[in-house]
Amino acid sequence: MNRLLYLLASVLTLTGCSKFLDKQPQTEIRTSTFWHTEDDIKAAIAGMYSGMQDVCTTGYFYYGDSRSDNFYDNPKYGNVSYYTNGLTSSINGSDWSPLYTVIGRANDLLKHVPQVKALQPGIDPKTINYYLSEAYNVRAWCYFQLVRVWGDAPVWKIPYDSVGIDPYKSRTPANTVLDSLVIPDLLTAASLSDPAQKTVWEANLGLTYALLLDVSMWKHDYAGAIGWYNKITGLGRYKLEPTATWKNLMTAPDKTVENIWSIYWDWTTDGGAGISGQIGAGNTNSTFKISDLVWNYFSTTPTDIRSAQSVDLKVKAHDKTLKFYAVNLDAKGNQIYPANNQANVYFPMYRFADMILLRAEAANNLSDRATALTLLNQVHTRAGLTAYTATALPDSTTMSNAILTERQYEFFAEGRRFFDLVRNGLVPTVMDPIIKVRKPDAQPFALDSRTILWPLNITVLNANPKLTQNQPYN
Repeated sequence: MNRLLYLLASVLTLTGCSKFLDKQPQTEIRTSTFWHTEDDIKAAIAGMYSGMQDVCTTGYFYYGDSRSDNFYDNPKYGNVSYYTNGLTSSINGSDWSPLYTVIGRANDLLKHVPQVKALQPGIDPKTINYYLSEAYNVRAWCYFQLVRVWGDAPVWKIPYDSVGIDPYKSRTPANTVLDSLVIPDLLTAASLSDPAQKTVWEANLGLTYALLLDVSMWKHDYAGAIGWYNKITGLGRYKLEPTATWKNLMTAPDKTVENIWSIYWDWTTDGGAGISGQIGAGNTNSTFKISDLVWNYFSTTPTDIRSAQSVDLKVKAHDKTLKFYAVNLDAKGNQIYPANNQANVYFPMYRFADMILLRAEAANNLSDRATALTLLNQVHTRAGLTAYTATALPDSTTMSNAILTERQYEFFAEGRRFFDLVRNGLVPTVMDPIIKVRKPDAQPFALDSRTILWPLNITVLNANPKLTQNQPYN
């Protein structure tokens, strides 16, 4: 994403003195002179997606993987607090400001795009509506992420672009955020979106339905989730990527038939993706190592095509996640990793395999194990494995375990695992025995389930007197 466009969009909400000479600074873009053309909208859209890059560069891993049984912190180079349930209000990842930056840019679009439409009536109304749908989709995703990570969150539906607006807001209950903002935003996006638009780098209609499915599962609305899954399949554009090209899901998402929404990255304009330093770069030690559970599975199951394509089994330190890097071998057949500041990592935000397995989970929760088995086997056999039988998964518990295990290996390092455990109420069951081994004196989740949520960063708390810290954090 071009950084110039990011800079253009980042100043949209800035206001200057109403009278300061007659000549305006050449480096400042004022709202009054910006929102006039479709190019202005495109610049603001680019700024919104640039903000998503900033959210994902490290947060993608922190929230979905760092606290799970997929990884553990490399004690020489990282912070052991992530995998020992020891988060603090100053730990990296506790600052939700990047999400609110994106929300602010989406709000700018929602306010000003209709004004451009009025000034430029020649713009195709379908195009205008699609721009609006993108903003609604991205805003909904940001608030869904806030709810899953921190719980209650302040709600902003308008830009903060006037000194007359109170800059301080208290936190809105998480369920209210979902019901009164996230779901309505997505329904509005669905009504505005153009079904013909299906670029994987854009928040298109496929994403709208995927998010509605994901939110429904989070709320345990299984019938609703099935309805949204049917909407996704009804688009007729997604199917599982063939086994032979599975790796493309992470390295060339726009060339696949499975990816729904991915975040674009180009290190020459965006800098290196921060996740590379967390999971494996060429010029620095990884801050996280692959867990023994995952390593042992991948290293002993060569028939699973995901094994050798997900982790670097040649690296004895167990600290190189290969998944996001295209094959690039030296003369000895070893993978060459890019330097941390030159790493291109495309973030697969949603793909069809995710939807299939969520649909299987919904079916299992509605006692429809036959459907769950069929859906589970679609992903399982795509990985080169023998199909499960009904005899092997005779009840809802074994079926649930099989689905979650499939999700763990299919979406390894894709920011899914911890949320899967939270959604199914399994964080204490899965993580507490591991935490006890990792650090015997660490506090287990079962002792205080409130620690499943993250603390608010101390800087965020100090900046807004109406905020309260998540308990039991200080």
